Formats: sequence, C-alpha cells, structure tokens
Amino acid sequence: MLRVALRPRFLGLLALMVVATLVCGLLATWQWDRAHRALTQQTGEDRTLGQITDVIEPGKAVTNEIAGGIVDASGTYDADQQVLVPGRRIDGEDAVIVVTALHVKPGSGAGTTAGSDDALLPVARGWIPEKQVTGDDGKIDPALAPAPPTGEVSVNGRLEASEAASHGLEGGVAQEIATPLLINEWGSPMYAGYVAVGSPQDGLHALPKAESQFSSGLNWQNLGYALQWVLFGGFFLYLWWRSVRTAHLDELAEKREQMQSRLAGEQQSPPAEPASPVDRTPADQTVGPSQADPTTEGETGADSAPAR
Repeated sequence: MLRVALRPRFLGLLALMVVATLVCGLLATWQWDRAHRALTQQTGEDRTLGQITDVIEPGKAVTNEIAGGIVDASGTYDADQQVLVPGRRIDGEDAVIVVTALHVKPGSGAGTTAGSDDALLPVARGWIPEKQVTGDDGKIDPALAPAPPTGEVSVNGRLEASEAASHGLEGGVAQEIATPLLINEWGSPMYAGYVAVGSPQDGLHALPKAESQFSSGLNWQNLGYALQWVLFGGFFLYLWWRSVRTAHLDELAEKREQMQSRLAGEQQSPPAEPASPVDRTPADQTVGPSQADPTTEGETGADSAPAR
C-alpha cells in the first residue's frame, strides 16, 4: 500500500488534504481562544467599560467581549415606555422585572434632555414581588409598578445582550427583555442590549448578577465549534487514507482475478501429446505387397491351376 500512496496522484491529494487540515486546525484554535477568553472574562471581576456612548452604538450587537461589563448612562426616563417582565424566580420568590426606556443623547453625557436624536436604552431598574403588581383579576397590572424618576438621571449597571424573543408584548407585559419586541413598541434608534441597574431605588430590589443567554451559551458553543473543526481535519486525512486503501485493494482484486482466469484456462484446454511408435497397434500398420506371406501365395496359385 505504501507504493500506492507514493504515486504522484495520491501525493498531490495528500498535499491538498494537509492544507485543508491545517485550515481546520487554525479555525479550531480560533474558536478555542474565543471560548477561553469568554470564560476568563466571566469568571473575573466586573469590568468597567465607561460611558455607554463610548462603548457601543445604537443598533450594534452586544458582543461577548463587552457583555456583563459595567457601563454608565445619562438621560431621562419616559414613564410611558415601561414594561413588566414576569415569570422570574429571584431569592425564592416569584419576581417581576421593571424595564424602562432611558433616552440617551449619543455622544454626550449628563446635562442633555430628551429630543429627536435620542437613542433608547432599555434599563432593568430592578425587581419586585409578583404579588405586588397583581391586580384583583389575578393578572399583572403595569399601573401598580413604581414610576421611574423624573428629570435627568445617571444610571450605572451591567450591560447585557438582548434575550431571545419567543413571546409577544401585550398590555405593557413581556416575557423577555427582548429589544426586538421593545423597538416595535417604543420606536428607534435603540441599543441592542439593556442595562441592569446595580443600585436600584424607588422600592425596587437589585437584580442578581446573571449571564444573558448569549454570554452563558457562548462558551459551550465555541468549544463545540472547536471540536467540530478538529473532527473535520481528521476526516480529511481519513479520506486520503481511505482513497489509497481502496486503490490498493482494487489492484489486488484485479491481480487475483487475472491469476484465477489464467489457471482456469490451463485446466480447460491441456496441451496434446504426440503418440510414440511403441504405442501403435498392429491394425495401424499397413501391409504392402512386399510384405505378403509366401505360403499363402503358393496355396493360392495351386488352387487356381486349370483341371486337366
């Protein structure tokens, strides 16, 4: 099989497969590095990123590099742009998260007022027990939630990626803190993530440090991608080995068939051997006139004489 593998055709195929394997190795290393960097950031101390206007632009995705970092934002709350997010379990209690839109003027700090150029930043101001905002009909009533502060405010909290939108938003109640739902309700421009306030006020409780679905799932996702690229690289080398082995086995089978055909032909038509004179029978020998028996000739002549 080694002689088959050293043929130019298979050597060229091997070079191609080695290049493909190296590319897969580089991609696997890249995914491993991303997973390791994300794990290091999540297990380390809180990172201070600064003003949100300097960290991310409205509409841009909250990447794993900045998710969970501490940001500052200044602006004004809009009491008409507030939703409640029930269905959470915090400190052993059914909780509802209060999310309010903060109008932030891009590229400016404190001292600005809401205007047409403001960007909307969803702010999770804190949580309250679900029973506190449950009406007499047993449904969540957004009117029972604490109103946001008025005037210019400054908030400080963790920047989180938007949660996946699997349900709709109805009557000021949403099942997820999902900016795709909020942008349909509040308008744009809007930041793609939200800020979870670290020191809430107005009777709200501080949200526990939690990872968004993006940051919590990215480590395993990147590790899975790294493993996939390693498997792909191994598959390319296996494909080359399988091609060489198949060609080698095909040649052996062809030689075996040729040998079997040659042996079968020799058994069906054996070569004829010439007969030797010793093996000839008396009947095969021709008797000529010179070999006639004289006694027989005499008797024949006497019998044929005319009678007197």
